[in-house]
Amino acid sequence: MELFELAKYPFMKEAKEWVKNEKVSVEEILFDELYERARERGVRRVREAIEDGIVGEIPLVDEADCIMEIFSYPVARMIVISIENEYLLRRYALAEAKKAYLHMKIEPFEFIKKLSEEFGIEINGNEIHFLDYLKYAPTWDFKWKLVNRDLKNGYVKIEKNEIARLIQEAIRKKIYDELIYAFAPPEVKKVFKNEIMSIRSKFSFKNKEIKTGEISHQYFPPCIKNLINSAKAGLNIPHVGRFTLVTFLNSIGMDTEEILKIFSSSPDFNSEKTRYQIEHITGKISATIYSTPKCDTIRTWGLCYPDEFCKKVSHPLYYYRRRKK
Repeated sequence: MELFELAKYPFMKEAKEWVKNEKVSVEEILFDELYERARERGVRRVREAIEDGIVGEIPLVDEADCIMEIFSYPVARMIVISIENEYLLRRYALAEAKKAYLHMKIEPFEFIKKLSEEFGIEINGNEIHFLDYLKYAPTWDFKWKLVNRDLKNGYVKIEKNEIARLIQEAIRKKIYDELIYAFAPPEVKKVFKNEIMSIRSKFSFKNKEIKTGEISHQYFPPCIKNLINSAKAGLNIPHVGRFTLVTFLNSIGMDTEEILKIFSSSPDFNSEKTRYQIEHITGKISATIYSTPKCDTIRTWGLCYPDEFCKKVSHPLYYYRRRKK
């Protein structure tokens, strides 16, 4: 890759090799005036990730710009590790992946294929092996479910932008997996003390849960009760059922940990993946807070188990709020 490409994808192996070959010490990055721009950009990367959900772009005019951009990535990583908050690690990883996705959408197909190889994703023309597809596709989304895709001889037909979306997820996972077990040098907390304190303070303010009063389980509509009972019994709930349950519980003020606990008995339970899906649906790591489906939609999905009170309402939240009065 050229320097301009490395600057756009600083998490790639080639970018890491380039940094290693430059033989720049951590002390130089943290204290040398030469890397002041990289430090400022590193702080900005973290702030944009937390506040906007995506790392913003800066113009890369020459090689000097590219070099500062490349070095700003390890700076940002050290800062976000030093904040010591797992939620922010996940949000940062997703924000970097989203930034990469915007670049990938305008890259030639051969470049996308090269990126996919780094993650072991097998691309054959406009097809992807179904195992790679299932590993990275957001299958909670109806259009990404394998049953709705064209599958032949173990390969799924896929468009270039869809491949980029799968690589986005692979990037997010790669960055998060690296950060969750990493430790930053103690000097980082000294150099970026004010920035770390400011981010912690601002995050604490933004992350306060908005409660809608005490949650009364006895007033849940039958469809929600059935989904909860199925989850706790260890039954496999369809994706649309999980989506319905998460959106409903989020709307009435249940937090991520409480929702995660409900799914913990599922036979295919994966804490990290389930948390990611919950926080994506509830808008904690995405730009959209998804709404609870209407009764008509739930009925078409085969998840409706009406009682007498259901005849008076057209939405699960109406059921809950009217019965709770």
